Amino acid sequence: MKNVCVFLSSKNVGIDVSRELSLLAEFFSSKGYGLVYGGGNRGNMGVVSREFSDKEAKISGYSLQMFHKKGFTPDYIDHLEIADTFSDRKQRMIDNSDIFIIFPGGLGTIDELIDVINLDGLEILGKGIYLLNKDGFWTELLAWMNKALEMEYIPLAPPNLHVSESFEEMLQQITRNEQL
Repeated sequence: MKNVCVFLSSKNVGIDVSRELSLLAEFFSSKGYGLVYGGGNRGNMGVVSREFSDKEAKISGYSLQMFHKKGFTPDYIDHLEIADTFSDRKQRMIDNSDIFIIFPGGLGTIDELIDVINLDGLEILGKGIYLLNKDGFWTELLAWMNKALEMEYIPLAPPNLHVSESFEEMLQQITRNEQL
C-alpha cells in the first residue's frame, strides 16, 4: 500500500482548506492510498484524518509523547507511533510516505517542508512534493529559494517540487507526475 503524507497546521486558522482536505481524502483513498500525518485530532490534522477515516483509508499517525498524553491522538488511527522528538517523528513520516502534500501552515509545517525539499535537492528523497500555494501563502519562501539558487547557496532546485496555486492544479500535477 502506498501512503500520502500531508503536512499542515494543527489549527484551523488563516486560509480555509477544509474543502481541499475532503477532496484530497477522496482522491487518494480512491487510488488505494493511506494517510501519513502528525497524529493529531485537532484543527486541520483532525479534519484530514477524519476525512480519510470516513473513506475507510488506512491512517498512520506519528505523534509525540507530550501530545498523546494530553489526549490529542484520535482512536481511529490504524497505525500509531509515538516519538520522543519532533525530528524523530518527522523522519518516521518521511520514511513511511510515497508522496508529500504541503498545505499552508506554521513553523512545524515549514520545518517539514524544508526537510523534504532539502532531501530532494540533495537527490536523496526522490518522491513527489506538492506545495499548495493557496492565496500566495508560500510566495515569499519560493522567492527566497529562487534567490538562494541564483546566488548558488542552493546547488540544485528540488527536482520533485511542484507548486500549484489551486488545489485543482495540484491534482492535475499529481495525476500527470505520479504512478497512481
